[in-house]
Amino acid sequence: MSHEPYDMSDVAARIIVVDDRVVAGERPDKAGPATRTRLQEAGLSSVDLEIVGEDVGQIRVALAAALATAARFVLVLGGTGFGRRDHAPEVVREAVEVELPGIAEQIRAHGLESTALSSLSREVVGVTSRDEHGALLVASPGSRGGAADTLDVVLPLLPHILAQLDEA
Repeated sequence: MSHEPYDMSDVAARIIVVDDRVVAGERPDKAGPATRTRLQEAGLSSVDLEIVGEDVGQIRVALAAALATAARFVLVLGGTGFGRRDHAPEVVREAVEVELPGIAEQIRAHGLESTALSSLSREVVGVTSRDEHGALLVASPGSRGGAADTLDVVLPLLPHILAQLDEA
């Protein structure tokens, strides 16, 4: 594996916010814009943001569209609980070829430093393929704090993950 720094300025990201209340205009999306800002500050070339309802079909379509744009990092915010409409982890898992459970465990552990509710979240982390076309997919809590915890863990690992995929 190369030890050269990975050029994050070539990396496109897509954030998919999954929240019926945001779609309905009942509450503002706080996590999506904060996450976009943080990814831009990390030097990613472009960071698109989309908001969809808590519907399996809508999540699948948004995820497929994100992968079709060649985004190398796709972050799905919301839908990681276990309520009737919380299906984001299952949809993300459908698109993952190789799951990285250690990262999901690390995100939950990091979140436990702030709230005991972190253990109720069902993060899923994985890559879509084992080559230079692979993207890192993450299903993350939709709260601003949960999204921040996810980025605290994932951002330092992202260059290493992409470098490994590119060298595969």
